[in-house]
Amino acid sequence: MRRPGERPGLRLWWALCLALALPTLLLNATLRTWLPQGSVPLDMAVTGWPPLAQALVMRPDAGLAQPPWAWWTTAWLHGSTPHLLRNLAGLALMAALGTLVRPSRQAALAGWLAWPLTQLGMLMQPSLGSYVGLSGVLHAGVTVLALHAVMRPSRRPMPRLALPAVSPLAPSVAGLRLGGLALLAALAAKILMENPWAQALVASTSSAINVAPWAHLSGCAAGALVTGLLWVLAAGSRLARRCH
Repeated sequence: MRRPGERPGLRLWWALCLALALPTLLLNATLRTWLPQGSVPLDMAVTGWPPLAQALVMRPDAGLAQPPWAWWTTAWLHGSTPHLLRNLAGLALMAALGTLVRPSRQAALAGWLAWPLTQLGMLMQPSLGSYVGLSGVLHAGVTVLALHAVMRPSRRPMPRLALPAVSPLAPSVAGLRLGGLALLAALAAKILMENPWAQALVASTSSAINVAPWAHLSGCAAGALVTGLLWVLAAGSRLARRCH
């Protein structure tokens, strides 16, 4: 049986994916006016970037003195074409995973809230003059979906004559929980292998830039934190209603 809020939650999740993808593509096309590939030169000081990019980037070395929109907009900037393409591919996978998991409105809201919170975590890397890209938000989104799958309540039994509200091909709750646990284990292993505590930047041949592993840790932490907080608030609200 489809639970209340499941379909709106999926739509809200798709809206999140579009809000990440479409401005990224538009900004990349716009920056080609100044830059050949539409990618910001990470080997150059931010003051040497095009004015539009300077206005949108988040700078960890500046602490909280950021433009208020930078907590969102910095994710749309990228440092190379491979960096952009890899993140867009990851975003497509996150959208597909959301379609499979079918997040609730609460889980989709967690994804939206984890977006700026991920960038806030980058303030713990003050040696960085800039941070750009979708990878941190993607890690947050996958963490949210994995936790939603693990904490997903069992479906209520349907009336005998009721028609099923979900496709027979839809994964079972037990299957989703196992998949969620596997995703969480994979994320934990990835973070440990990247060892974000060791150094702020690591050369990535596949992205053709130096990447910041801390962004992946920050994204996972942001996704887990917001998911847990919203779950506690929802549980408290349900308990209050029962008491009244």
